[in-house]
Amino acid sequence: MSGGPTVRRQCQFVPETALSEDECKEAISLMKHSADEDIVKNKMKLTFDYRRNMILDPQQSCNILFEFPRFKDVKGLGRRKPGKVSASQAEKHLVVFKKSGTSIQEHLDAITTSSQPYLLAVGARKNAVHQFFIVLDKNAIPCRSTSCLGAFDELFKAHFVFGTSYNPMLRNMYTFIQTTVYNIDVGKVKESPRVAEVRVRLLH
Repeated sequence: MSGGPTVRRQCQFVPETALSEDECKEAISLMKHSADEDIVKNKMKLTFDYRRNMILDPQQSCNILFEFPRFKDVKGLGRRKPGKVSASQAEKHLVVFKKSGTSIQEHLDAITTSSQPYLLAVGARKNAVHQFFIVLDKNAIPCRSTSCLGAFDELFKAHFVFGTSYNPMLRNMYTFIQTTVYNIDVGKVKESPRVAEVRVRLLH
């Protein structure tokens, strides 16, 4: 049984042009300084294979946001066994709310332990959020969407973009979303009996 965001898989995306290593480094350097988002997105596509190999290399994966810092300012770029988790506990691992005007950098600086990606919601009130960020390795990556559902979609996909494992406290929830909503690795990823039961009921 193997599946999920950390698994090496055959990629269905094929860049239009295959770049040499030197060309990849040149494209990466250009992206770091370009103000044109179209150029950045195009170069991100062309360097996909290079970036994917970095993510799947344990010694290089920690440098992914250093090599590709535009994830942080260009929107849309995509353990111990836990016991039962209450909705309020799960929420704390999924989204953190900050009032408008508070320092995002202070929030990042206060992170003392490595954790799986989560959403940082910024707004006047919890029901009036105007911007979401994905927090990963003490970096805040802006979400393209300003809706809760859209931001969660980006958060879920970020696990696959960066090859990051699910938060153990939220593993069953993410596995359910992965297999039932996105139809990814059904039958390959280990599901809890309850997750499998609910998925079967919904799809039949």
